[in-house]
Amino acid sequence: MRKIAAWSEWSIATKILVPFLGIFVVSMGVVGYIALTNIRGLGNYALDSSTSLGRTAIQDSTSHLKKLGEDIIGQIAADVGKQVEMYLESRPPMTMEAMRNDSQLREIIVQPVGKTGYTTLIDPEKAVIIIHKFPGQEKDVSPLRSLLPSFWSLIELSKGENVTSGYYDWLEVNGSIQQKYACIVPIKNPGGDSLTLWATTYIDEFSMPVEETEQQINAAISESSNYISDIVSRMQDFFIIIFTALFIFVLSLSLLLSHVITSPILALKRGAEAIGHGVLDYKLELKNKDEIGDLAYSFNKMGSALKSYTEELKSTATENIAKEKKIQDNLRVYVQKISQAQEAERKRVSRELHDETAQALVVVLRHLDDLASGKSELTARDIRMEVKKILEGVRHFSQELRPSVLDDLGLIPAVQWLASDLTKNFGISVETEIKGTQRNLPQESELMLFRIAQEALTNVRKHSQATKALVRVDFTDHRIKLSVQDNGKGFKMPSGVGDLTRSGKLGLAGMEERVQLLGGTLNIQSQPGKGTNLTVEVPL
Repeated sequence: MRKIAAWSEWSIATKILVPFLGIFVVSMGVVGYIALTNIRGLGNYALDSSTSLGRTAIQDSTSHLKKLGEDIIGQIAADVGKQVEMYLESRPPMTMEAMRNDSQLREIIVQPVGKTGYTTLIDPEKAVIIIHKFPGQEKDVSPLRSLLPSFWSLIELSKGENVTSGYYDWLEVNGSIQQKYACIVPIKNPGGDSLTLWATTYIDEFSMPVEETEQQINAAISESSNYISDIVSRMQDFFIIIFTALFIFVLSLSLLLSHVITSPILALKRGAEAIGHGVLDYKLELKNKDEIGDLAYSFNKMGSALKSYTEELKSTATENIAKEKKIQDNLRVYVQKISQAQEAERKRVSRELHDETAQALVVVLRHLDDLASGKSELTARDIRMEVKKILEGVRHFSQELRPSVLDDLGLIPAVQWLASDLTKNFGISVETEIKGTQRNLPQESELMLFRIAQEALTNVRKHSQATKALVRVDFTDHRIKLSVQDNGKGFKMPSGVGDLTRSGKLGLAGMEERVQLLGGTLNIQSQPGKGTNLTVEVPL
């Protein structure tokens, strides 16, 4: 009671608005609440009822139409099956090829089922489609066992002497997979082979009437909803007009007392200008106990917070400089390791030439001396074979450094050569898949992509302990995608390129650098025990 009676402590807005808004809120609130609650309740009830009835109608129509469609297909299967049996009984036993070549039998078997379906003849024991609407589908379907398990399940069920039906997935001529329904009846065949007549059609033909009914019901629901929403909206507009009129009235009265609050607002303005000029220690000296006083307190608190945030930003800048220095250190380590790798490669080349090629040539030279003096146990043909082996070794060594197939034929043959070399010389089964229209790339881009593939397959050979690998190259209109996947032991991925370098994964870091030079992206997915999948995408 003491705080209510302390008029001087009330906010200015409260002093102005409480008497006027009290009457407004109480009267209009009660009327508005009762009216809008009843209208919305009635509208929600109507919407819920119509929606519930619509959903029930959709479910009932779906069930009945589905059952009707299945009965019709079953009757078609029985009728066509009986025709086929009568035809086969009137003919000598026929082979599969004879059936396919019998145009009259084909005309009996291939009959329409609805708008999109048809009937077909299948031998379930041999898993062979004997006669089909599309001759290209007349084939052995056993390879579809894993691709289309629902279809294969119907094949197995149809091996008995009972009528079978069910839904399944089917692989179309164009490569797409569509859901279908089939009723299957056994055929008595004088020739002895097990035969079944399939009457099948697409599920879309079942759902079309249901979808039309659902659209009509949804349209009716939408129309009802719009009508109810329009009524509620008109009522809301009416109350908004009343509220607006009262607001203008209250605002006009409040303007008479605006001079009471102008002074603290001007003080707040001066404080904002000071903060804007960087004087973050500026404090407002206002003793008001109303909202303006609370605002002044919040303003002073904001200045203190800004000062704290500024100091924090300075600290963050220092941390960023330290991170940048760390990145530079990582780059130096990377360059150092690159240099070490280059020197190791030079040593390997020197050792290869000295330990193998040079030594082999010395041996051949001695054989030639012995041959010239007549003391050689080898013939000229034997020495020629030795020279040929040395030449093959030099050629293979040269191919490892830079295969001529890359310059002569391009990227794809070079990648295929890498895969076949890994299979031939190291026993790792490597497959290649090429998708899209192949095209010539700039020589530098082909070289970098080749080196990425070479490094990836080298990692497979040296580190992954894999037995299989897959190399994919996918050409699209705007990019080329290269991926190398293996079934090896995998590894735990570091968090960044710098960590790749420091952890000794120099090859992966080199791939990242090459991909960045091409303006592309590198994605490596690997987990211990789950193999590795490396993907490079480069714009064309």
